[in-house]
Amino acid sequence: MQIGTVKQIWRYAVKSMAGEQLESCAVGTLGIPADRGWAIRDETTGEITTGSRLPLLMQCEARYCESPRNGSIPHVVMHFPNGVELASDVSDVNARLSELLDRSVSLRSLQPASAPHITHFDAYPIHVLTTASLEAMKQLNTAAMWDVRRFRPNFLIQTNDGVKGLVEFDWSALRLGGVELKCEMRTERCAMATNAQKEIPKDPSILRSLVEAADQNLGVYASVVAEGEVRVGDVVEVL
Repeated sequence: MQIGTVKQIWRYAVKSMAGEQLESCAVGTLGIPADRGWAIRDETTGEITTGSRLPLLMQCEARYCESPRNGSIPHVVMHFPNGVELASDVSDVNARLSELLDRSVSLRSLQPASAPHITHFDAYPIHVLTTASLEAMKQLNTAAMWDVRRFRPNFLIQTNDGVKGLVEFDWSALRLGGVELKCEMRTERCAMATNAQKEIPKDPSILRSLVEAADQNLGVYASVVAEGEVRVGDVVEVL
């Protein structure tokens, strides 16, 4: 059953930094190539960190210097809210990152394709969200800015007229363009969704509304059943 079309495609070069919108993408078993290809490691804890622990990350932007090809993770350029621009290939990148983030950190890239089990995903390689869900939450909390960028999906689906509510919670499988996905679990939200981003204010009411209306969930995580290509405007079908 056709449910809508692909409205936006997002790839995130650095975990927890702002993403890049794409007009089209390949999707493999590990998702969109080079999605979350880089991440920030907290050297104090020895763990990959996120915008929940370092909210400033969410006010930063990151872009690949070139298109990822053949499993490569290209270098990135990161833009900070104070206007500083920092490339991943400069010799003192970790020292400068630590100064900018006021914490001892290092920039880590994914391991090569020979170690495909290593990823920077929270759960599954694809995250899907619908305009119907965003509109449903907006109706419940009209004062908040329910901007898609708060929730960091890979695919934002423009649902057909008449489709209302948190519809993706009921899906088990999807076809987007040439890709087939299995919907694995609802996406549980945390304080990251409330943090300030470029042009988006900090708003704790976002999480309160999700707790009250959706058991703290919005959108779904998915795994890839059939690889292929997806373009903005492609038909989306519930299988």
